[in-house]
Amino acid sequence: MCDVAELYETANSAASMGCGCSYELYVQKLTREIDHTASHLAPDQAAALQEYARQKGDYAPDADDFHLEGFCCHGIEYGCCPAGCEAPEEDEWESEDEEAARIALNEEIMAEIEAEEELARLSAIAVRDAQVLDRINSIRRRLAA
Repeated sequence: MCDVAELYETANSAASMGCGCSYELYVQKLTREIDHTASHLAPDQAAALQEYARQKGDYAPDADDFHLEGFCCHGIEYGCCPAGCEAPEEDEWESEDEEAARIALNEEIMAEIEAEEELARLSAIAVRDAQVLDRINSIRRRLAA
């Protein structure tokens, strides 16, 4: 049986990486992490993890459907978002299709950022592994001499 508290903390840590993000973006990232982790578990374990996350309060699977007036998709006021989101002019409000396309693009960008972070993490692991193997080979050479 899996420890849901441990799985939640792992997802929470992953969602918090590169933070400085708004609470709304954090909730979106945490929800995505919880759902991703749950997709690799047995159905009863997945349900337990999602219920535990709901009880913690930051898991919101329906958060993508919610949009605050005056705020961009990152949950930051228009004009203040580091991603450059600006309020559309009164006559430029997006249609639902345009909004969906923008949200899809945002998700694609987030996936690219996460992939880059994962690549950096794997590169760091490879460097540490190479150092360990060099050390082992050095010890073996000394023992063989």
